[in-house]
Amino acid sequence: MDATQTLERRTLVDLTDDEALDPRLVGSKAANLAVLLRAGLAVPEGVVVTTAADEISDRLIDEIRARLGDGPFAVRSSATAEDLPNASYAGQYETYLGVDGNAGLADAIHACRASLQSNRVAVYAGEGPHPSMAVLIQPMVDADCAGVAFTANPVTGTRHQVVVNAVEGLGDRLVSGEVTPEQWVVDGDSVDEPDGVLPLSRILEVAGLARRVEAQFGTPQDIEWAIDGGALWLLQARPITSLPEPPVEPIPIEVKVPPGYWEHDASHSPRPSYPIESFIPSMVSDAVRSWATEFGYLFDGIEFHDIGGWTYQRLAPLGGKEGPELPGWLMWVMVRTLPLIRTRLAMAREAVETDKAGQFIDRWYDTWLPEFQAGIDGLRLVDLTNLDDDDLVAQIQEARRLCTRGIEIHTMLHGALAIILYDLVTTCELLLGWDMATTLETVRGTSYKSTEPARRLAELTRLAGDNPNVLEAARVDDPDVIGFLEETDPDFAKAFQSYVEAFGHVALGQGVVEPTYAEMPSFLVATIGHQAETGFDPTTADEANRAQREEAIANGRIRLSNNPAFLTEFDTAIERGQKAYPVREDNEFFTMSAPSAQLRYAILEIGNRLAQRDVIETRDDVMFLELAEAVEALTGATNLEAEVTHRKGQRAWAIANPGPPFYGKETPAPSDLSFLPSDARLPMEAMLWSLESIMAVEASKTPQRDASVITGISASAGTYTGPVRVVRDETEFSKIEAGDVLVCPITSPVWSVLFPSIGALVTDTGGILSHPAIIARECQIPAVVATGNATGLLTDGQIVTVDGEAGTVRAVTP
Repeated sequence: MDATQTLERRTLVDLTDDEALDPRLVGSKAANLAVLLRAGLAVPEGVVVTTAADEISDRLIDEIRARLGDGPFAVRSSATAEDLPNASYAGQYETYLGVDGNAGLADAIHACRASLQSNRVAVYAGEGPHPSMAVLIQPMVDADCAGVAFTANPVTGTRHQVVVNAVEGLGDRLVSGEVTPEQWVVDGDSVDEPDGVLPLSRILEVAGLARRVEAQFGTPQDIEWAIDGGALWLLQARPITSLPEPPVEPIPIEVKVPPGYWEHDASHSPRPSYPIESFIPSMVSDAVRSWATEFGYLFDGIEFHDIGGWTYQRLAPLGGKEGPELPGWLMWVMVRTLPLIRTRLAMAREAVETDKAGQFIDRWYDTWLPEFQAGIDGLRLVDLTNLDDDDLVAQIQEARRLCTRGIEIHTMLHGALAIILYDLVTTCELLLGWDMATTLETVRGTSYKSTEPARRLAELTRLAGDNPNVLEAARVDDPDVIGFLEETDPDFAKAFQSYVEAFGHVALGQGVVEPTYAEMPSFLVATIGHQAETGFDPTTADEANRAQREEAIANGRIRLSNNPAFLTEFDTAIERGQKAYPVREDNEFFTMSAPSAQLRYAILEIGNRLAQRDVIETRDDVMFLELAEAVEALTGATNLEAEVTHRKGQRAWAIANPGPPFYGKETPAPSDLSFLPSDARLPMEAMLWSLESIMAVEASKTPQRDASVITGISASAGTYTGPVRVVRDETEFSKIEAGDVLVCPITSPVWSVLFPSIGALVTDTGGILSHPAIIARECQIPAVVATGNATGLLTDGQIVTVDGEAGTVRAVTP
């Protein structure tokens, strides 16, 4: 084949050619039909004038007619951003039926290509680059009857129903709205009122065709079909966009409250739990119990329990039973006489005398961090699809083991960080009279890991430059984004893939249900566009942080310069604090987010296999099984769809019936620990201080009523005015636009990629050492935390002014 023939082949492609599978060349509509043609479905033959075609020459028209005959033809647009899950572009481009003659065919192709530049497409697409256009040409199907079919009920969202619409003659009258079609709802083999244009056998045949298309693509589909004589033809297939969630009948949950005082864990579990995560509360409780023992705390740990579908927590007392608040003199007697308490005090003394906190921080850098890096890489490099069931179960067990180990090390480091940072704060308070916010200036900018994902994303933003194809990639269906980038900008694609490998495989929530960034490449590309709009420059933030940090330390050293002993004490506290502070964010990435992502991937692979074996309906239904059930189902043939439906109903009830902030009567932790021996007091004091600094429990659970002025804890200084965007969980990330004020219940460290896109941050919960507060300071973004209920008081698009220094959020009156 010579160069001219090669060019022609890329300019004109048969649906049977391999090139027809590439939506970048033939558009999404034609690529979908090419896939279905190979799957054996009845798709009319056709050719595509590809996106590589520069002009519509007479030679090209002659070639089309040589391949397809004399006509008449159906000429349809096939754009690269069309018939996608996130944007159908239905009705935005042109279709011409009954086209005849060379001139007519050329005119129709020109008109389809020109529709790419129409005003209605510009309005539909919004800002940003537009897609490319190919044109699909097929012989006309002389339809006796035609119509559309949906493999899920587009009104109710019911997934097991197929809705068939039909009209006599050509289907374009139905699509254009010229005529009202007859409609049938097919539920299994049952059809409501099977009379009219189509007999029952034909209705079921169309429904069967639609189901085969859905099985091929794995998502609910909207198809166009036509019947010519005895033949049923498939003319188009695209994913159904904006399909409502299927109705779930709420099923009440019996609310069983264990003895004791239980608080809703809003900071870590802002949503109702899923059955697949049922093992997490006990796993965390066990880890925290070990942490409490290691540092000699006067409690048995923090217990987590599911109550009414929501996660609650309590401080577990020594011995297991909560008692009344005791006077200080009696506590003094008890800590010196009761064997259990005396044992704990000995552990606390040992922790202080051996500097267990410093040892644990050193061990993180020297031993634990490399351990987790190796464990995560070992899991990530396994091709799950090639594992047999036994090996997949082994992968699940190894991922769960790493998650369990991660929680254990995470809590141990929490104890170490509490002591070191508490020592830093109290040292600066005693020697200099500084408050906590001033002291934290001495470690500002050292939490490098928390901002590294955003920093590296900024590098991608610079690499993208003004290349419009990078932003267009956000409009391509997720599985095709990487390929699209490789075709249009190979250098950027390589850098983007490196970024995803380094930072994309992390759980976005506190469990395994939410997708990872690696599963959301279009979101990352869109975030790059947002960073380009805000002009985030990590170098500027780094320089500002370093300058503020150095100024704070210099001021402290100048004031203590006349007292060498105090100066040494100050310098030691700063050195230890700067080494420990980054671990607060750093460890979460490796001990929790990344291991959870690997466990999620293995669980989803189980979901794939169970769906293929008709144990559950869809892959994601595995989230409504307990982990042990899912593993067991791999070797069993029992259908679990009824159990999944029941649990979906229970979760729907939990969402509609959020539990109270607490159950039981609170026994406050002692505010004065003077009854403890001085040499064993530090771990307990540091722990209570740390919990309040991270969670700000009282402030976070106190609702406010005045939406005009919302108060909270000052987390990061600065003032910003902009539109509110309420994001309650990771499923709403796509709502965020450049310059928004992000209002959310709380954030985890992996949300840091969002921060350069926003102008300010407001959270319901969290204290000055919470994850959102730390990341906001590192990114130099104004932030107010612990507002209690800002997500309920503020609305999307509302203009507010966030004053991070005053700790206020004020509504701006138009």
